[in-house]
Amino acid sequence: MSDAQRSYIRISGGLILTCDGENRRIDRGEIWVRGGIIVALGNDGTWTPPDADAPINTIDAVGRIVMPGLINAHAHSYSALLKGTVDTQPLDIYMLHVIANSSNRSTREVYVSTMIDCITMLRSGVTSVIDHFSQRPEMTVEAMTSALRGYDDSGMRAVIAPMFGDLPYVETVPLGGPAAGSSPESSGPDPAHYFAVLDEMLDLMPGFGDRFGLLMGVDGPQRCSPRLMEMTGDFARRRGIGLHTHLLETKTQARMAPTGGFVRRMVDLGMLNDKSSLVHFVWCSDEDVAAASDAGVTVVHAATSNLHLGSGIPPLHKLIEAGIPVAFGTDGSNCGAPNMFEKLRMAATLARVTEPDFERWFSASEMFRMSMTAGARALDREGEIGILAVDARADILVLDPGRHIHRPMGDVWNHMLYYENGSSVEHVLVDGRRVVGDGRVLLFDEEAILAEGEELVAKARETAGQNDIAVQYPGYRDMVVEIMRGADSVERLAKIK
Repeated sequence: MSDAQRSYIRISGGLILTCDGENRRIDRGEIWVRGGIIVALGNDGTWTPPDADAPINTIDAVGRIVMPGLINAHAHSYSALLKGTVDTQPLDIYMLHVIANSSNRSTREVYVSTMIDCITMLRSGVTSVIDHFSQRPEMTVEAMTSALRGYDDSGMRAVIAPMFGDLPYVETVPLGGPAAGSSPESSGPDPAHYFAVLDEMLDLMPGFGDRFGLLMGVDGPQRCSPRLMEMTGDFARRRGIGLHTHLLETKTQARMAPTGGFVRRMVDLGMLNDKSSLVHFVWCSDEDVAAASDAGVTVVHAATSNLHLGSGIPPLHKLIEAGIPVAFGTDGSNCGAPNMFEKLRMAATLARVTEPDFERWFSASEMFRMSMTAGARALDREGEIGILAVDARADILVLDPGRHIHRPMGDVWNHMLYYENGSSVEHVLVDGRRVVGDGRVLLFDEEAILAEGEELVAKARETAGQNDIAVQYPGYRDMVVEIMRGADSVERLAKIK
């Protein structure tokens, strides 16, 4: 065994927040890591390596906070090249712009966009992500491989869920009557190609290493033909794989639901299992909640994008009461930075205006434990990540609370939720490998990637052609306003009288 294989990392002297079942904290504790695994955890100075001559690399964490790496259970890497493009557009109109501006990307553009998101996530303490990956007009092995190479080069842990729908966009919204303008996608791609690509990727995944995984990423069911839905269920059974999908994100999507609801239909087709996650789930009925609970899925809450796009407020308390694990995600970087501290803060405070009994509000420590536990479940890594415990993977953050926002220090959990924005992150380890040190990304040239991203965006602006969004806009605008103003049995908009 080489010195590198024999060596330990010791994180010594910090305040450890374990995020375990009891949310234990260890004052002036230490963590020992070997081979990417936590081998010991406790009070400082209470454990001695059995092989006394093994090399030890020490991270001095005195005066620091040590916690598990954050888990981003829903992101879109393609959107990093679309930063600052969304202002007052609801999802149905936002999608017209996304389809027009994120198609026909090269594999290099895919790689750079992925790496740009990795920079923000790592520097703000995110160590794991589910990338609901998009490549238009057709999903390819080469595109997914480029994204995975980006995550590998950054040192992050990632699950890729390639997004797919086979209906032209104009057919996936309740426009009613003739559509305004032509569809941004004249026809849908062949589902058989999508599942052939997934088969090939599943066979390739072991070569990328155990930090990576693959889920089906079939888009919202309203964007899928009956054939695609049936093929998704068949593939899930054949390959034992889960599904990561948008569901009931907007009121317009809820209007497209079949009799009995989308969730029950997906369950009947075998599309959902305990490895599956439903993202947004804002406009869910009680029947949808019951069906999701029966299916054993995880729900992913993306609070800030739901608000940014005016989609609504999901019933977080109702989901938890139904026994549904709720993870949290950032969504696309065109709707704000992929920073999990900010997203958790918004989710916690937003839920409070839906629940009059303040004793039922989720505390800061509960929010972090919920995020870690359900996030790990969504990545099929329960007990391995999102927790500091012996035998867990060594995905670890060290934060320096010495900045003005944390002084004087009150309850540490409250500070992490209500004050922290990622700027205190000092060191980040993924699988025991330091990927951020002293606040700097260590494994690649951050500035070179950002500069290349700026060049790509500038070039895209210069070569952008004309499209018919302006022609389509009036019809979509009238649809959204009419439906959002209508009275339905489910209400997820804030009403102020």
